Amino acid sequence: MGLPLLYHDAEVASSYHTASYAAVAAALPGDLLRPLRWRGGRTLVSVHAFRYRTVTWTAPDGGTRTLAPYGEVGVTAGVVGGPALRGRPRAGRAVGGFVLYLPVTSREARDVGWELWGLPKSVADMDFLDAPDRHRVRLSEGGTEVLTHTVRVRGPALLGSRSRTLWSTRGGQLVETVVPVFAWWQARPGPGAGELVLGAHAVADELRGLELSPRPLAAFRALEYRCALPAGRPVAPVGTRPGHLGADRAFGRFTVAHPGTAPLDQYAGGTTDPESGPARSAAQR
Repeated sequence: MGLPLLYHDAEVASSYHTASYAAVAAALPGDLLRPLRWRGGRTLVSVHAFRYRTVTWTAPDGGTRTLAPYGEVGVTAGVVGGPALRGRPRAGRAVGGFVLYLPVTSREARDVGWELWGLPKSVADMDFLDAPDRHRVRLSEGGTEVLTHTVRVRGPALLGSRSRTLWSTRGGQLVETVVPVFAWWQARPGPGAGELVLGAHAVADELRGLELSPRPLAAFRALEYRCALPAGRPVAPVGTRPGHLGADRAFGRFTVAHPGTAPLDQYAGGTTDPESGPARSAAQR
């Protein structure tokens, strides 16, 4: 398939929480990445809720193809990658995130993430609330709630950074992906900016083991968000970090409610057949 994947139209809400430095370090694949240091033996972990409405990619024949719309919740450890990574200047280092957990609402999005970046994706159910004063997602799997993530942000928006660096593991290699981003962000510092509630699911227990704070240091919401997801770059051999697989479903539940409306099923009008999407094309190459 032709990369990058282009995300033209998305809703994004994120929050930054403290967590146990030691617990997060133990969850990373080896010592090439180190958690960011926060005071009191803590580090930073971000929780992101995405709704992707328009995602395109270029097929081998030069035509434009689309992915079915999907929801995504990411839990990412803030990390530093040092000069031990191949291609990094001796004195250089990069700050970014290592993806710990990344459920989505379609098999298509899961398989693309697995095959091309080794991202720890699984198919789950997501129920979003999109209101002027808050953004909330309830994430569940098999009828059991994993987490509820709420962001309360209003006010003026500022242009954010032009890129973000993500690390994942694929085929015994640490993969570094630099993602160009164009976004206007509303921001709110302090614990009143949001809330993270963990449920009774096994994944929630794993996240609970990181000692995530339920209230964030700060939260953000994008009024406009566009990005390009290019091919990742293998930077060093690394041990395999198993991810949560979940059930093999074509689609999870994906609903959005607005003030005064019942939840709207985002897949009610039909969806792209996952078997004709980019994951299959990549496998056939």
